[in-house]
Amino acid sequence: MFRFCIADTEHDWREGTEQYKFIEHCLASVDRQKQPWLIFLAHRVLGYSSSSFYADEGSFEEPMGRESLQKLWQKYKVDIAVYGHAHNYERTCPIYQNIFTSREKSYYKGTLNGTIHVVAGGGGASLSDFTPINTTWSYFKDHDYGFVKLTAFDHSNLLFEYKKSRDGKVYDSLKS
Repeated sequence: MFRFCIADTEHDWREGTEQYKFIEHCLASVDRQKQPWLIFLAHRVLGYSSSSFYADEGSFEEPMGRESLQKLWQKYKVDIAVYGHAHNYERTCPIYQNIFTSREKSYYKGTLNGTIHVVAGGGGASLSDFTPINTTWSYFKDHDYGFVKLTAFDHSNLLFEYKKSRDGKVYDSLKS
């Protein structure tokens, strides 16, 4: 029920590159009748993060930017984009071109009209701090070790959970 499209963030992903063509092919080849949940994965944060690592650069993202990819995420209706690299946890609202498309925090039905971005980088290395800048698109931040779990109950119902490693309890979740 999931389709995962995984990008190599160590190569150029801007429009016209081989990586961009690969990503577009992966996203375009999804049969949403068979795989209704489209998840984009990458090591470096190609979407949004308020980790101090990115905020210090003034961008909330990797230096090459997300502009080219946002068009693809929107065109192919990517539900969730998950990244590592910043060693913390953060989830955004559905967002497109720096604007949140829904104020709902935990229950989504229908078309999101934007992509939910998740940094799930608390897998074991030293934790990354967040910037003191408050962003309107960031719904949940955690400076701890943890992991995410996706469960598709059927073609219409998805459960996304963030659990802390120390106790396995759910600290953030969303349903669709």
